[in-house]
Amino acid sequence: MHFLTKSAAIAALGLLPTTSMADFSGAYGGLAINDFNGDSSFGEDLLGDDGFIAGLAIKEDTALGAFGGYQLQSGNLVYGGEIAITSATDGGIAGIQIDGLDSLTTDIKGRAGYVLNDRVMAYGTAGFSRVDVDLGTFEAVGAASDLEADGFIVGAGIDYLATDNIVLGAEFTNRQVEGSVETDFGEDLDVDLNINTLALRAAFKF
Repeated sequence: MHFLTKSAAIAALGLLPTTSMADFSGAYGGLAINDFNGDSSFGEDLLGDDGFIAGLAIKEDTALGAFGGYQLQSGNLVYGGEIAITSATDGGIAGIQIDGLDSLTTDIKGRAGYVLNDRVMAYGTAGFSRVDVDLGTFEAVGAASDLEADGFIVGAGIDYLATDNIVLGAEFTNRQVEGSVETDFGEDLDVDLNINTLALRAAFKF
């Protein structure tokens, strides 16, 4: 009788549902819609006086991007690397749209995440960011070169495993980059950019 009771208990445990862990490992690639804003600072004002102009807002806008990466998973821990490229057109400063102010942003970042359940992973990112801005519109005011700025990027996000191969997510990032622009006045103009981005992402996991 005791044996039958133990057997019944074991059989009942076998019928209980088990919680599976989401598998985020492997290569992936996808597209993102990025909403960005921030502010810019200049080491010299536009009149040539010594000083520092800070807090000129970058016009809030949206931009399309593409990304790809590879992740490893050990239990609940997920880690890997990613490269992302974002292209924006007709950006602006101080809330004013400027036709022809185009930019290309390249991010190389590491990712570390924790799988919360059978569908969701929370993660953080950190790495290198480069922003190239076409300043052709400003040639009339003395800009003799385009802006090339680089620095660091940090962020956090959530990934949702919609199917075995489709991953949907949202990610917030902050970029702190700096560079300089050659001018016709004989001195370089230092530029600091503080850019916040909220991205909605969709990826295919191979």
